[in-house]
Amino acid sequence: MKIKYRITILFTAVVTVILLLLCVSVYYFSSLNRQKDVKRRLTNRGLTAISLLIKEGNKSKELLRQIDANIILPFEEKALLVYDYNNNVLVDFKDDTTSTIHVTSEILNKAKLNGDFSYTENMRDVAVVRYEDQKHRYIAIASAYNKDGYDKLNDLKIILLISFVFGVLISFFVGLIFSRNLVGPIQTITNKVKEISSQNLSRRIDLREPKDELFELSSTFNELLNRLQESFEIQRRFIANASHELSTPLTSISSQLEITLQNDRNEEEYKSIILSVYEDVRNLTQLTRGLLEMAKASGTSDGIELSLIRIDELLLKLPSELRKADNKYTVDLHFETFPEDEDMLYVFGNIDLLYSAIKNIVLNACKYSRSNKADVFLDFSEDQLRIKILDDGPGIKKEESDLIFQPFYRGVDVKIKQGFGLGLSLASRIIKLHKGNIAIEDQQIAGTCFVIVLPIGRSFHAI
Repeated sequence: MKIKYRITILFTAVVTVILLLLCVSVYYFSSLNRQKDVKRRLTNRGLTAISLLIKEGNKSKELLRQIDANIILPFEEKALLVYDYNNNVLVDFKDDTTSTIHVTSEILNKAKLNGDFSYTENMRDVAVVRYEDQKHRYIAIASAYNKDGYDKLNDLKIILLISFVFGVLISFFVGLIFSRNLVGPIQTITNKVKEISSQNLSRRIDLREPKDELFELSSTFNELLNRLQESFEIQRRFIANASHELSTPLTSISSQLEITLQNDRNEEEYKSIILSVYEDVRNLTQLTRGLLEMAKASGTSDGIELSLIRIDELLLKLPSELRKADNKYTVDLHFETFPEDEDMLYVFGNIDLLYSAIKNIVLNACKYSRSNKADVFLDFSEDQLRIKILDDGPGIKKEESDLIFQPFYRGVDVKIKQGFGLGLSLASRIIKLHKGNIAIEDQQIAGTCFVIVLPIGRSFHAI
């Protein structure tokens, strides 16, 4: 069932219950008012009969008849009985077509013990009145059929029933219009989303005031589409660049082997060709390893082994590791201030991935530095630690600062250096995987300063 129909049914059900309670309440309290009014009138009639009996004696019945003739009462089938405390009937007065009130000893005894009360018998209202003074003790029982009151109640019942039916119908149609207006923007969003595919990810949902939940939903969809578009563009560039980078060494290997097989060659020529092919294979291996690491660092940390890592111990491995890569590379570590709380030295993550990311950045700093040296600084804040990696190389142009973290991108000034353009992209993904951030800090002097910010272990709840 569509949501607009569910809203309509729910709205109609709520209004129906409210109308039903309202109609029942109106009818119930109207009925109570009728009973109170009839009881008051019958009680007064009983007291009047007792008063006439005390004053006029046997003439009271004739006086009651004269009173009824001169006063218009909204009652029919009127009857009146007056008893003494010995249960003797002193006055028996009724209309010509009215049957006698059925009075039992239980009713009289109840009046003697509890006083006035009322009840209904065959649609006739009956009021029992007890009167006592120093000389007289009487019980008057007055009854009547309140035709006018019942007719008004029946009219009220019909009016309420018609009002209830029309109210339910009106609430249904109003609810349908209300639900359509409410669901209309959602349907518009749905239609817009259906029109968006991988071929036209640039389309967006129009944001309309006011800034309510639907505005927030549209904004969230647009943010999702922005991320999807960015991911698709990165994927397309990655596939194109990866295909190009992989085809270059493979083409080189294939061409060299093909030329070699065309003619017989001496030992030195074969050795030279094998060394060239080996160099291409080694480059291909490095490129493949980089692509695999990129895939591993993509997405979330699900399935990756995580643990607490002491960052100073991790950085202490860098000088010897970089020297193995090239004995000209030098890494100077600067641990000027250490926190009093040793817990601030720990981060939470995967030690191999995190070390690979930092090593790639330091390796780039050594490679492009004029002195083949990288300076690594470590400092701390309340919930974060910062690693600064500084070199004295040619630096990175401002227009390239947003591009260097893309896979296979290499700056114009550094293309003479060997590499594939995967190191910084891989490092950026690994740092983000650890809920950190990497950026280039503006320098007044030559060189480049990369800043890595990582949350410390105690403030890092989940990757």
